[in-house]
Amino acid sequence: MDLFGAGMRPVSVFLNGQISKRRVVELHREMTLKDLIEDCIRQFKLPPNCPYRLFDPQGGELDNDDIEFLSSDEPLFLSKGEPFLPSSSLALYEEIKSLGKGGFGTVKLCAHRLNRGLVAVKFVDLGQIASVLGMERVYKEVQILRTLHHANIVELKDAFSTGSHMCFVMEYCKGGELGRYLGEMGTLPEEQIYSIAIQILEGIRYCHNSGVIHRDLKLENILFADSLHTHIKIVDFGISGMFRLGASTDSSGAGSIRYIAPEVLSGDDKSSQPALDIWSIGCILYALLTGNLPFDGESRLAITEKIKAVAYSPLPNWISRPWHYIIRGTLRKDPYKRWPLIRIDEFLRTWRSAPSFSSMSPPSSNPSSSNSSSEEAATPKTQLRTGLSVKRLAPIASPKARSMVQRKTVLLPRPIMRRVLSPLAEAGRPGTRVKRVERIRMT
Repeated sequence: MDLFGAGMRPVSVFLNGQISKRRVVELHREMTLKDLIEDCIRQFKLPPNCPYRLFDPQGGELDNDDIEFLSSDEPLFLSKGEPFLPSSSLALYEEIKSLGKGGFGTVKLCAHRLNRGLVAVKFVDLGQIASVLGMERVYKEVQILRTLHHANIVELKDAFSTGSHMCFVMEYCKGGELGRYLGEMGTLPEEQIYSIAIQILEGIRYCHNSGVIHRDLKLENILFADSLHTHIKIVDFGISGMFRLGASTDSSGAGSIRYIAPEVLSGDDKSSQPALDIWSIGCILYALLTGNLPFDGESRLAITEKIKAVAYSPLPNWISRPWHYIIRGTLRKDPYKRWPLIRIDEFLRTWRSAPSFSSMSPPSSNPSSSNSSSEEAATPKTQLRTGLSVKRLAPIASPKARSMVQRKTVLLPRPIMRRVLSPLAEAGRPGTRVKRVERIRMT
């Protein structure tokens, strides 16, 4: 592909470590690295007898093969032979305001000096990190974010060290934190909760498929990319772990106490497993539905004891029944019995595509009457099956019966399916009529 087109291309050049001095050079098709450096020397009016070098914004030194790939959006840095100074990269961003402060540093809203694009720059103070493990986490976050590319995961545009700080240049999410938004709104409509839930599930499923366990999912680590609060981004992969089936995984007890799974607090299993994120997602959905976190208390010990016992208040009856299933399916003490992400996703999508399902009763006569902390309450006697399709009924049903089922397809427990399939099987026999099933109520 001809990157130059019919004409020449302007590129901004700064002096290494002196961002205030800038010149614009024109790149043409036949230009070499030597030609480019000579043009820079002339424009900056520098002496010719120095071993000049050109660097890209990441500190990589240019050679002749790089010339044709240079972009007008990225500046170059000219040195008189000295190594690239990381402070040059930071100088490209003009600070506008502070967005927040954490344990190891701050996040600031900045504008790129060339294109004026807004970014969020996370400054991690390396001087406050006392352990080797803490330093490893900083660089692991850079590594992970550079490999993840998904619509619901914050984009890492650049990362560099200034010596005293590690700087993460990320896309700016102007809608702010989900936690702050929930605090302002009090409660959210279920339609919006559904949209947020699906996006979280898609983002975390992508992470898990990429071998990454977030391990610190919480309301504060989910941001709105837009001011309309419709598009979410998952951030802060600082304590993420790597996961691979059949192999040993990272182990850590780190996380935010109100979202940590019981097996981590008890010490039974601190490895990086998908079940950790599933538990945290259950806590987030509970908070979105009720306005309160499921496990809270006046002290860390009180919160820990509630989580270990899975002692939380059941969802109110006015919340749609499918959410009761999801909360009980995600907040289970046994990590191996928690609903996998794909099941939660399919369950939500099927419910949304079959509105009549919202009026169906849960397996027990009154889901809120039983203690949600018990495994018995969390595991319904009649398990819902997902992905049921009309094609599976084809061998035993007549065309007329299949048409009826297609109009009324919902997710049903096995005992009810037997009651449905039995008359459908009879429909294939001559002279047999099938009564229209208006609604089947779970008992």
